[in-house]
Order: sequence, then C-alpha cells, then structure tokens
Amino acid sequence: MEFNDVYDHERVTRKFTNRKVNEKVLARIVKKAQESPSLLNSQPWRIYMVTENALSSLKKEVKQQLDENVKPHEDFATTLSLNWDSYPSQNMAAVGATLPYFFHNKMDLFKDANDTMFNAQAVAYLTIPRSSPAWSVFDLGILAQSIMLLAIDEGLGVMPAHSMVAYPEIVRKYGQIPEDELVGMAIGLGYKDKLAEVNDPKFFPERLPFEKVYKLVK
Repeated sequence: MEFNDVYDHERVTRKFTNRKVNEKVLARIVKKAQESPSLLNSQPWRIYMVTENALSSLKKEVKQQLDENVKPHEDFATTLSLNWDSYPSQNMAAVGATLPYFFHNKMDLFKDANDTMFNAQAVAYLTIPRSSPAWSVFDLGILAQSIMLLAIDEGLGVMPAHSMVAYPEIVRKYGQIPEDELVGMAIGLGYKDKLAEVNDPKFFPERLPFEKVYKLVK
C-alpha cells in the first residue's frame, strides 16, 4: 500500500474472522519493526507472538478471570503513575460519559468483543525488562506503532488493547515470558470481520480539534 493508505486504515478492529495468519507474515512484520528507533539503540523490547493452541488456552483462562470479576492488575499499573493530568482526564471523561450514546446503546457488542479478545488469531505481547527507565516505555510505544502499520500494510487488522495484559501471570504462562520482564502492551492481529457490526466506522471516536493540540512557534 501507499503510506497514506496504510495510515488512513489504522483503525482498531474489534472483531476478527477465524482466518489464521501465516507465521511467515507475522515474522516478517516483527523483523521489519525491529528497525524502530530506541534511546541509545537500547532496543529494550521483546516480542512474544501467541497463536493457535496457546492463544486459545490463554483466552479461556482470561475469560474465567473476567467471569469471576477478578480485578485487573497490569504490570504497568504498578510501575507507572496513573495520576492523569486534567487535560487527558477531561478527554477520557467526555468519552466515558457518552459511551452509551456513542455506541448507540449497544455496549453488549463491545463487552463481548473485549471478553473474547476480539477473536484475534494472533496476539503480539511486547515486553521490557523490569529494571527499565521510562524511556523504554516510550520506545515500546514506537515499536507497537511500527508493528501496527506494518501489519496493516500486510492486509491485517490490528487491535491494541490494555485489557489483553490485564492478567500478566496468565500471559506469562502461555506466552512463556520470564518473570524479569514486564508485560507492557498487546496487539491483536488477524483479518477484519467486515460483517461484524462492532467494526462499523460509526463507532470510531472523533479526535480533538487540530488547533487544540498543535502550536507553531517561530
């Protein structure tokens, strides 16, 4: 694809089809994403691509946690401050207050998508060492963006979701991730289910006005 086409297609996929993603495609995406920049070339990341039986077992155990109302306890929640500034807090509050209206009173669609991990056929779990500076989190975000854009270029849909790292002990179990690594981010991958209502563009939230986020200084 042309870059603008790739970028314009970067919208979350809330439900994937059952079509499997070729392992060579997944490897090609990650290998190319390794070219992402990092502080002092630290390359602090590792990528664990969970698929097939391992992913099915992971999904099943996560669903159990959800059904039992086990409180999420993401690794990053204990290492990064969650005291949001008023600027992003207001943006999140505006969305939260209007969710039923925005989702046309179909919150069940989104709960089901979330609880089933969006039917992702592969999930890329991104980690950094437990002993990492905040810069490494920034680097991990750059890597995640690279993976998503490259996946879209391969014709895949993407779904970055913090809910998929809500229970890191389960992710470690099925992703074979060592204890000395923080499970930071997860990106669901697969082929977009074009017939699923939850993927309707009407559910894409608007961005803030350009003038509110951009300031040119001369």
